Amino acid sequence: MDVLLDLVVAVEGLLFRVKYSIVIPTLNEESTLISNLEFLQSLKEKLEAEIILVDGQSCDKTKEIARSLTDKLYDVNPSRSSQLNKGIMHADGEYYIFLHVDTIITDEGINSISNINDDFRWGFFPVKLDQKSLGYSFLSFCINLRSRLFNYCTGDQVLVIKKSTFYEVNGFEEISLMEDIDISNRLKKIFDPVILEGHAITSARRWKKYGYLRTILLMRLIRLLFYLGVNTKILAKIYR
Repeated sequence: MDVLLDLVVAVEGLLFRVKYSIVIPTLNEESTLISNLEFLQSLKEKLEAEIILVDGQSCDKTKEIARSLTDKLYDVNPSRSSQLNKGIMHADGEYYIFLHVDTIITDEGINSISNINDDFRWGFFPVKLDQKSLGYSFLSFCINLRSRLFNYCTGDQVLVIKKSTFYEVNGFEEISLMEDIDISNRLKKIFDPVILEGHAITSARRWKKYGYLRTILLMRLIRLLFYLGVNTKILAKIYR
């Protein structure tokens, strides 16, 4: 009887195995989550994926809204790297999709993810900012050119990593900022990234809030300080 029960459990595991785990870190994203709820529900259905949302102790209704969408919901201290690693601890997929809540993926991009094969190790999308002015189009061009030249991405480009590869580089470093750049640098040492077809369309809200040129210069400064070895806790304070 025990052998039969074990066999049933094993067969169920094969039949209902999740291929994609979508991990979303949030902090006070009530309005953004509401805006992108339809997209997230569609993404979940099209990829037959699980959605894992890890909140950083929001004081708005982020968690309440997320409960109708997510398969797994956790609450931890606000730190993007910690939130992402927490999500992965509970992920069942063979491929991890790290998605910012203010970013959507085009239909072509969703198809690209659906067509990933066993040779895929890691990759990301070209980005488009959700503003159509010339300045933002040029900024998107520069970000995408940089990614192609230097083989790294930022979180708003939707990082996709095969489970075995993620553990091969020991996941995200528990740092206060630049966790996306850090893991990209470690990944590209062993595998070249795949730049997926389609686009990640992300919000330009930070540039709009703090100013276009000021934000560009601030991000370049933070990246330079990161490569010079400045503590990421200091960088996080500058970023905020």
